[in-house]
Amino acid sequence: MIMNNDNFLQNLTKICGSRNISREPKDLEEYSKDLSFLKGKSPLCIVWPSKSQEVIKIVKLANDLKFHVIPVSLNSRFKQHGNSIPRKDKSIILNLSRMNKILSINRKNRVVMVEPGVTFEKLIPILKKEGLKLLLPVMPTASQSVLATALEREPITIPRYHWDSSDPLLCIEVVFGTGDLFRTGTAAGPGTIKQQQKMGQAQVNPMGPTQFSPFRIIQGAQGSLGVVTWATLKLELFPSIQKVYHLQSDNIQDLLDLQYELLKYRLCDELFILNDVNLACLLKEDQQEISQLVGNLERWNLIFIISGRGPLANDKISYLEGDIDDISAELGLNFSKSKVEITDKEIFHFLNEPCENPWRMRLKGAYQDMFFLTSFEKLPKFISLMETKFEKDLGIYIQPINQGTSYHIEFDLLYDPKDINEMKSIKEKNMGVRAQLMDFGAFFSKPYGLWAKDVFSHHSLEIIDALKKVKKIFDPNNVLNPGVLCFDD
Repeated sequence: MIMNNDNFLQNLTKICGSRNISREPKDLEEYSKDLSFLKGKSPLCIVWPSKSQEVIKIVKLANDLKFHVIPVSLNSRFKQHGNSIPRKDKSIILNLSRMNKILSINRKNRVVMVEPGVTFEKLIPILKKEGLKLLLPVMPTASQSVLATALEREPITIPRYHWDSSDPLLCIEVVFGTGDLFRTGTAAGPGTIKQQQKMGQAQVNPMGPTQFSPFRIIQGAQGSLGVVTWATLKLELFPSIQKVYHLQSDNIQDLLDLQYELLKYRLCDELFILNDVNLACLLKEDQQEISQLVGNLERWNLIFIISGRGPLANDKISYLEGDIDDISAELGLNFSKSKVEITDKEIFHFLNEPCENPWRMRLKGAYQDMFFLTSFEKLPKFISLMETKFEKDLGIYIQPINQGTSYHIEFDLLYDPKDINEMKSIKEKNMGVRAQLMDFGAFFSKPYGLWAKDVFSHHSLEIIDALKKVKKIFDPNNVLNPGVLCFDD
C-alpha cells in the first residue's frame, strides 16, 4: 500500500488520538539529532502511545504503509549514541515516555515490573520506601528510562550480583517488527500476568519459553527487532549498614590486583575504579571545583562498599574488614591518603541517586564515550594506548562485570562543544583509534552510531548474514529502527 500523508495521519490519530501526535517543526528538529556526531533525518511525526495495544497497531500500520518506526523511551535532550534518531526517510518517532506505570513491586522475590517511561527519579524513591535497592549504573540521569538502561546492558556497579550479561533484566513483553506480541521467560505462561501473580509467580526467570530465550536477541538490538512495552528487573534488599572504602594510587596495577581479590571472595557490593577526572566529575558540578579536585586526587581511585543486613550486620562488617586487611597485607599494598576530604555521604550520593544532567558533561559541556569489554590482563595496555592518544580531559571508568570474569572499560572524551576545532579533533581521534582497539582485542558489545560499521567490518560475513536472517524473521519489512547495527539496507 502506498502511503500518503492524509491517510497516514488519519490512521495514527485513530490509534492514539490527535493529542498524542506532534508535527511541530521544533519537536521534529529535536528528534532528528542527538549528542553523537551522527546526522539524522527529520521524522514525519512523534507519536506517544499509552498502552501495548496501541504499539501493536502502530507497528502493523508501519508494515502496511511502509514507513519506519524509531522507538525511544524518554523525553530528553541527552540522547547520546545515535541509536534513536531516524536514518531513513518516512520515519516516525514512537515515544514510549507516557507508558510510565510501575506495574508491580514484589519484595519477597525482589523484582519490579516497569513500563519503558518509568525514570530513575521516579522509581528509586518508591523502592527505597519498600527497603529495596535498584541495581544501578554509575549515577544515571534522572530522566533516563530504567527499562531502556537494562536493555542497553549498561553495567551495574555491584558485580557480585551480576550473574549473567543480561542482569538485571528478567522477563519482557515485546512487540516484534511483525506486530506480534510476545512475552518471554516465565511471563510467557501459562495464564495471563494477573493470573500468574495471583498464584504467587513474579516473572523472575527470563529463560524460555522452551529452549529459546528471545530476550537475548532483543537486549542490545537498539529497537531494531522489537518494541519492549514492559519488563521485570532484579532488585536487592537495601543494606542496614555500609562502610565505604576509597583507596588512591598512581599505580593502576595495585588497585587492579586488590579489586581482583575482593571480587574473587565476594567481599563487597559496589566495586569499581575511576581516574581522577571522572571521580571529580561525579563529586562536583562546578567546572572550577572539578578542576581543583582533580589536582588534589591521585591518578587512580578504587571505591568499594561492604554491607550488612539484619541482626548480624555488624558482625558481618567486622569479619569483612578483617579479611580485607589480610588481603592488603598479603599483597603488600600501601595506599596514599587523600589530600582532600571526600565524605562517605558524597560517595553514597553518586552511588544511589540520579543526577539532573549527565555528570560526564560537567567539566567541559560535552563528551563522547568509548566503551568495550575486555579481560583483566589487557586493561593496562588499553589505558596506555588511550592516554597516549588523548593527553588531557580523558575520563576513565573500569567496572568488573559477570562476577569479574570480564571488564567494562570506558573512556570519556570530554570537550567544549563551542570549540569547533576541539570537536573536530575529538571526532577524528575517536574514529581513528577504534580499529586499533579492536586489533588489541577490545570487544565492542554495544556498537553505536558511526562506529558500528567499523565493528562489524571486523566480524566475518557469516556472522553478519546470520544477524540479518534474525532481522528478517522478526522484522521482515525493516520497519524498526533501520540503519543501526549492521541492518543498513
